[in-house]
Amino acid sequence: MTSAFSFMDLIILGGGIYILYGWYLLVFKNEIKPGLLIPQNLSPKACLDPEGFKKYMGPRTLIFGLSAVASGAIGLFQDFAGSVPPAVYWVFFVLFLAVVIWYMIATKKAQKMFFNVK
Repeated sequence: MTSAFSFMDLIILGGGIYILYGWYLLVFKNEIKPGLLIPQNLSPKACLDPEGFKKYMGPRTLIFGLSAVASGAIGLFQDFAGSVPPAVYWVFFVLFLAVVIWYMIATKKAQKMFFNVK
């Protein structure tokens, strides 16, 4: 069972790093990453207000990425060192899931606000 959790934690950690990369592209390079910040079928060029999108999604993407990295790192540390109490592991995991839901809602709202998606 530990190997399944380790694999899941590794995927969450890697996903968090990828999310932080998407945040970096958005904030510092002014690039909207399709597949991460918007669905693949939307073009970044279709954004009605790129600066407003950046201000709206930038902090949310940073929080999402940091929560994924923290959850994955604590999970891997728990799996291999075993020195983190299981309650701490589960609290971080549940908080991460709550952030995922919050981020999905924010992404849908951003699509409606900045891309004219119904």
